Amino acid sequence: MRQTKLCALVVATLAVSTLPAEAQAPVLVMHIRKDATALRLFTTIATLGTPQDVTVQEIRIESFFPADEATARIFKDWARAGAQGND
Repeated sequence: MRQTKLCALVVATLAVSTLPAEAQAPVLVMHIRKDATALRLFTTIATLGTPQDVTVQEIRIESFFPADEATARIFKDWARAGAQGND
């Protein structure tokens, strides 16, 4: 029953025409802007461990990924610049 109501809510929400296209994606995009640099990222969180291992169960790893080509290009440029500086 709850799942049916949730599905109906999602369908109704996505049907609203005032939502931006990115809001219809299955991820929430985070925008970060500083001066002329603008990044669009999405994040994933991995939880490790099993209920038997309390120490490992508390570990969470958050990874950020570019949500568009422009952000991917910026990250690649930064990586190249960093690699050249380490020679």
